Amino acid sequence: MTNIKSTNKERTAEYLTKFNREKVLKHLFKEIVPVIFDIGANDGLSLKEFKYFWNDSIVHCFEPQEECWKKLEDQAKQFKDSSVFINKTAVGSEPQKNVNFYSHDINTGLSGFNKVNIDSLDSVYLNELKGNKNSSDVNQYVEKLNHQRFVDIIRLDDYIKSLNIEKINLLKIDTQGFEPEVLSGLGEELKNIDVVLTELMFYDYYDRSLSFTDIEKYLIPSGFQLYDISHIAKNPMNGRTDWVDVIYVNNKVLR
Repeated sequence: MTNIKSTNKERTAEYLTKFNREKVLKHLFKEIVPVIFDIGANDGLSLKEFKYFWNDSIVHCFEPQEECWKKLEDQAKQFKDSSVFINKTAVGSEPQKNVNFYSHDINTGLSGFNKVNIDSLDSVYLNELKGNKNSSDVNQYVEKLNHQRFVDIIRLDDYIKSLNIEKINLLKIDTQGFEPEVLSGLGEELKNIDVVLTELMFYDYYDRSLSFTDIEKYLIPSGFQLYDISHIAKNPMNGRTDWVDVIYVNNKVLR
């Protein structure tokens, strides 16, 4: 007789013996040479991860931060020619030149089109500094944030058409709250993507937070459904969920 896992604890325990993010993605699409778009490629850690998952994958990287380009290019050199394309630009809903972009001395991975909120109630570090009642520490921290620069933006559907790319197996987006604009810039090409892996930030660390509605208004009409919440970041200060990594899958893939 089959042993039915009747409790959430039992089901989750069994899941953990069988799946991680790599195995979930490989379960969703079987291509040996998948086409991957890495939006917010930063210094190449996600490129390295994808190439580990699929050695022969074709990866198109998009990263507007100049200080990331050298490491990203060095990472790309480890793989065969014509399997990695580096685009030194941002992507969004409209092609634009010289758009405000904010970088921070703390970490290039925090940079984006949204400012860090210096009045955040959810930032653990900022609230620790304020709790110490040392205004100079707070001022020094604030000085490391929100350095303005200008970057160019392209639409992904224009890029896809220019290279005659018929299908994208995996679209990864990590753009610190700019994810809706990235999806908007795909237009009808969004329907030709198998899987979307994206970050969704709920907390007030930036001057813009998101909800599921902000991305699902693009994904659901294009035939996607939420498949997995692959990571949940919890706030130890106030108990809220700060951000999640989510996987959406095209219904055509499931069929």
